[in-house]
Amino acid sequence: LSTGAGVVVAVIDTGITPHSDLSANVVAGYDFISTASAARDGNGRDANPNDEGDWFSGAECGVAWNANSSWHGTHVAGTIAALSRNALGVAGVAFGSKVQPVRALGKCGGALSDIADAIVWASGGTVAGVPANPTPAKVINMSIGGGGACGATYQAAIDAAVARGTTVVVAAGNSNQDAAAFRPANCANVVTVAAAN
Repeated sequence: LSTGAGVVVAVIDTGITPHSDLSANVVAGYDFISTASAARDGNGRDANPNDEGDWFSGAECGVAWNANSSWHGTHVAGTIAALSRNALGVAGVAFGSKVQPVRALGKCGGALSDIADAIVWASGGTVAGVPANPTPAKVINMSIGGGGACGATYQAAIDAAVARGTTVVVAAGNSNQDAAAFRPANCANVVTVAAAN
């Protein structure tokens, strides 16, 4: 039975919020959202991966609906590394691991260029204008996705991460459809994870 001890898991998502059942298992991350309006923090990329909320009105994002904030990055981080034996909440599946929040999704989703740079940085690669990652991840989790082919930008970032020894785990698409139609689920060199029922 593995607890994840000694492993850093980068969660490329909406960022993270402080939480009593998780914060002790969090290492420093980064905010890769390059536009201030999508980031909601008044600037572009910075060293603060705090989730500022991804709520939007449909008019802002070109869709026919409004959405509340998902706080999805915190949810995913808790599934991975929520503390154990503390009489709070749940225990993460790898409660001995450390989560590295890497914020790449904000209002209206995320830019592929930001996500690709987040993959490179999380795995210990160099991104122009961003300080080196002091704790490169052994695992990258991306519970994110959209329709379409993988594409060269996604694939190059993933291949580089895998070449550095990082395992890249991605969601199958959350659409009850063949993962071949969703990226990054359809990229090579990833572990694509689906659910049944």
